[in-house]
Amino acid sequence: MIDYKDIIHIDLEASSLCNAECPSCSRRASGGIKNSTFTETFMTLQNIKDWFSVDFIKQLHMITMCGNYGDAMTNPDLIPILQYFKSINSEIFFHMNTNASGRDTQFWLDLGEIFKEKGVLVFSVDGLEDTNWIYRRGTHWDKIIHAMTNYISTGAQARWEFLVFRHNQHQIEEAKELSKEMGFKQFHAKKAMGFVNVINETGSIEHNMRVYGNEGQFEYTIKPPINTETKNINSRQDNRSLGKDPQQNTTEETPNLESGYLKDINLQLEKSVVPLQPIKWHNNQDINIDPTRELSEHEKQLGECDIDCEAMANKKIFVNSYGLVFPCCYTSAIYDDEFGGGDMVVPLRTFINTYGKENISLKHNSLKDVIDGDIYTSGWIESFKDRDIRNKRLKACSIFCGKEKKREDLTASLDSLEKEKSLI
Repeated sequence: MIDYKDIIHIDLEASSLCNAECPSCSRRASGGIKNSTFTETFMTLQNIKDWFSVDFIKQLHMITMCGNYGDAMTNPDLIPILQYFKSINSEIFFHMNTNASGRDTQFWLDLGEIFKEKGVLVFSVDGLEDTNWIYRRGTHWDKIIHAMTNYISTGAQARWEFLVFRHNQHQIEEAKELSKEMGFKQFHAKKAMGFVNVINETGSIEHNMRVYGNEGQFEYTIKPPINTETKNINSRQDNRSLGKDPQQNTTEETPNLESGYLKDINLQLEKSVVPLQPIKWHNNQDINIDPTRELSEHEKQLGECDIDCEAMANKKIFVNSYGLVFPCCYTSAIYDDEFGGGDMVVPLRTFINTYGKENISLKHNSLKDVIDGDIYTSGWIESFKDRDIRNKRLKACSIFCGKEKKREDLTASLDSLEKEKSLI
């Protein structure tokens, strides 16, 4: 799939710990019940020294730290880890995403000094003080501003990435102006993923994102923006809500953006002490997929499309917080997903486990041995070449990297990052 000596980019999930409870994150079921499948941990400085040789670090061009389940800032060893990488290869470019609602002044100053020459920190902040908390649940505005101010004071490059929803779309320009005042180099208004078609109490289909509490109680609804330029039109169907007819037409009202919709969210939150509709989350570990089933037309197309593997094209790998090596963040996230997309999760887990989970673990093998092992030299390639998702072809690879069938909401989000970014 890729030669060890050719790897120039690693994507590290430096930590699977996080202070936030974002509704579309796989660590929780729509922001609520916690996923018990993944391991909450972080990479230590010793892990880095054990897992990545000096020669390997010297060949790297970039290290990305976005993460599937955690925020890199929560790693207590993060500054020493980055300093260690820099001490070996001063040309490495760092790219990190954070919700920035944590750590002390010294942390953000130290991070800025490390990133100042070669790096960019992406602040994932979706609104202003009155709206950011709606999606970035558990974050605090004052801490975010504190982090932004101290990091930028070092002269390091910062980018504000703003996921657009109906409750914050009216704040894009105001946030953009604030970013200029604070010294951000870039501001991106980005299309959000995670919306599904949900049947509401009246039987109509709504395109939204329902948010649940830690006990599984419904709390409030997040809706996509009205502006189609910042809206992902295509979504998957979700019939878990009330058991109504999913064929009924979608109805969608236009809210008063400044007051009505925000007030409605707070009102829903106040009523959420008693669950409006208890939700039954399926567990992927309980799902059995019939390998002899008749394929739908969509499933046939997923098998027929060519795979244009992003990892291979960019000569990179993803290493999760407990040392498993995947081609990309998508496959790693799906492997540990407990609540959604069972028809992607189960085949991927079966595929990995066939080759042996321990054989992609840096706790049991060197990185070179992992990359030289069967799963990388033949397994992934064979799965790409297969034309039947009941066989070796993985649905996840077709959806995320299929040339003709790449997941449309993912494509829209990536396209918006390119089309809507404005260099300040």
